[in-house]
Amino acid sequence: MPHLRELVKLYGDQPFAIIGVNYNDDEDAFRKGLVDFEVSWISAYQGKTATISSLYRVEGYPTYFLLDTEGRIVATGHSSQALDGPLKELMAELDEKGS
Repeated sequence: MPHLRELVKLYGDQPFAIIGVNYNDDEDAFRKGLVDFEVSWISAYQGKTATISSLYRVEGYPTYFLLDTEGRIVATGHSSQALDGPLKELMAELDEKGS
């Protein structure tokens, strides 16, 4: 979670958002985690129904997806740090386009 907070600080004034989806906890544990881990981004409780996980074919947790401004998946990984390089490239492209 600390790395995600860093990304929010670094890119918060750009077209950037983190959306979290919780799969396994019960709802009370999910809500407590939001407070305990100081989650400041959008985070949804899915429970054990796995609708979103099935749609995106998530096979392990955590799984991260990097989407461009058109909603296309441009990178995936199981570590938020693994997406640092592709995220920097995407942000540089947006800067070049003036977005």
